[in-house]
Amino acid sequence: MSILSDLERLELAVELLRRKARVSIVHQETGVSRPKLRVLHRELHGHGPPSGQIPAIGGATIETRYQQVHAGVFAALYEIYAGPDLSRQLDIRAAITAHDFYGVLLAPEPRLDFNAAWVIARDLRVGTSELRSCTACELRYLISSASRLAPSCPFCMLHPRGGRRGEPRLVLPAGLAAPAADADSAALLTPPGEDR
Repeated sequence: MSILSDLERLELAVELLRRKARVSIVHQETGVSRPKLRVLHRELHGHGPPSGQIPAIGGATIETRYQQVHAGVFAALYEIYAGPDLSRQLDIRAAITAHDFYGVLLAPEPRLDFNAAWVIARDLRVGTSELRSCTACELRYLISSASRLAPSCPFCMLHPRGGRRGEPRLVLPAGLAAPAADADSAALLTPPGEDR
């Protein structure tokens, strides 16, 4: 490999480790050796990386409707940034961008860490999870073959209409409904390939 290629892989590894990605995920995505990744993690965070395995199937970790909502928000963003290759390969750059945007949308406390986001992206690729569109509220939501939850829209389950027709199903916070105030926020809101 060339020096530039090695530097790009190392840069990606640092980017992932800063997001507290597991060493096994970073190794898989970059090919950088695990011992080197452990040293990098220690330098970045002041302690060694956590041990343990990543979930074999991510949907099994989604136990509540709120978790399903958060997983679905990330998955919908990932779908936008990964594009048509979503089911063919895991696009790590798209996963990073989607997770960063997810963090901006759900600040101050997003509930989905980067490791969980990576597992969702992986499950979308292998087909154990999928995004569906709700016919009632028209929002995209995530379902997983391994989830104990019924494969239904979590938004509708959490916020039933109660028989009232014509009322909005989901009200966006004022900050999300208004156009982006600065160039950085506008860049995050614009999917790749579209002009701002």
